[in-house]
Amino acid sequence: MKVPEPKHLPSGTWFIQLRLNGVSVPVSASSETECKRAAELIKAEHRAGKHTVQKPENDTTLAQAIDKYIASRRNRLKDRTIEQYEYIRDFRFQSVMQLPLSKITNAKLDKAVEGELQKSSRKGGTVSPKTVTDAYMLIASVLHKYAKGINTDVDLPEIQRTFPELIPPEEIFEAVKDTDIELPALLAMWLSLSMSEIRGLTKSKSIRKNKLYIVETIVDVKGKPVRKAGGKEEKRPRAFDIPPYLKKLLDAVDGDIIEPRSGHAVYMRFQRVLEQAGLPKMKFHALRHINASIMADIGIPSPIAQERGGWKTDSTMKAVYTHTFDASRRSADKRIDEYFEKDVLKIGKANKTLTEK
Repeated sequence: MKVPEPKHLPSGTWFIQLRLNGVSVPVSASSETECKRAAELIKAEHRAGKHTVQKPENDTTLAQAIDKYIASRRNRLKDRTIEQYEYIRDFRFQSVMQLPLSKITNAKLDKAVEGELQKSSRKGGTVSPKTVTDAYMLIASVLHKYAKGINTDVDLPEIQRTFPELIPPEEIFEAVKDTDIELPALLAMWLSLSMSEIRGLTKSKSIRKNKLYIVETIVDVKGKPVRKAGGKEEKRPRAFDIPPYLKKLLDAVDGDIIEPRSGHAVYMRFQRVLEQAGLPKMKFHALRHINASIMADIGIPSPIAQERGGWKTDSTMKAVYTHTFDASRRSADKRIDEYFEKDVLKIGKANKTLTEK
């Protein structure tokens, strides 16, 4: 393509707007001849590879800005978080994802939110308000960093909090008893371990005499298991006195790894066991909710319950983490163990005896 004819600006300057690989390159000079000659030289050098151009910041697309955002925080983000950000970049808010930042407006963002809420979900129905809101929070953070002039204040959908109906723990115990899902299910329901924490347990690192330590976790990143040091949320590992019943199950495990199956395999096996027992489906993670409900029912103080379960807390609550096995914590562990041994296990055994008769 030929170099465009120079334009004579009101200021007296001659101007040409070149487009090289989709990037605008302004050329100006005091005379028409000089302007055209300079533009032709830049274009010739560009073809020869001697003149490179970079996109201005405001011509960077939203998707590219997300890449920059991830790169600037890569050492501070978990692999799973990076994977979630990349998923949002590739599958959420596609109506604005390839727009240059300079073309994004508040109205376009608002329309994009409405569009996301109308999309079909892989699980049926439409995409949940929480999914849309979580994705938009990333977009808003990226725009605040790289396009401060854009108003990102839009009306986000209300998130309706749900309270799932939990199956009584004695019924779950009766269902999983003597199955290959009993140990992981009880580790979640009794000790409030998450799936990633259960998968990270090993005899060599996690068990020392009669104590269980959460020192590693396993999470799936892009479909592959990745072993990480530390618990799921907390900065320091949690520890438990191992109840005799669980100790017997742990000792019976062959090999070093306590739960070698994938999280999906454990979940599917748990669903089959529930179905065989005539119980409704429930998420494996809901076993942690049962643990929290049990602690509330038997009066475990909130700070102890939050520390024992490893849930995120405010700064005051985090101070409790430094007293993992004080007298109050030991008392709480003992009371929970007694509850399972006297109520859950015995009721489960009694129900099984009645069923056999």
